[in-house]
Amino acid sequence: MEREVEFKIRARRGDIVFGRDYIKLFAYQKQRNQRFVANKLELREVSEGMMLESFLEIDNHQAQQLMDDLWDCGLRPSEGSGSAGAMKAVERHLDDMRSIISAKLNIKFNGQA
Repeated sequence: MEREVEFKIRARRGDIVFGRDYIKLFAYQKQRNQRFVANKLELREVSEGMMLESFLEIDNHQAQQLMDDLWDCGLRPSEGSGSAGAMKAVERHLDDMRSIISAKLNIKFNGQA
């Protein structure tokens, strides 16, 4: 059974223009037999302290697709590479290796008794 409303937000690398590399974002919605696309985002002036409302809500699946698209465009997290979980696993592995070396070679590392 087809969903009544299908919404997609996608990212694609744009052509290099005037030496600038950029990402294009697209939004598409299909509702029954109708198709819709997003127009350019329009900004308006607001007063200081005014409550901001989100201009778009996407579910986790759509957010993951957007993240995958941005990755395909060459963007990476600015705080290192890989996931926090992978880094934590490496840190635990290094702690284990220090413990093994310490026990076998009777070497003391900073913070170890």
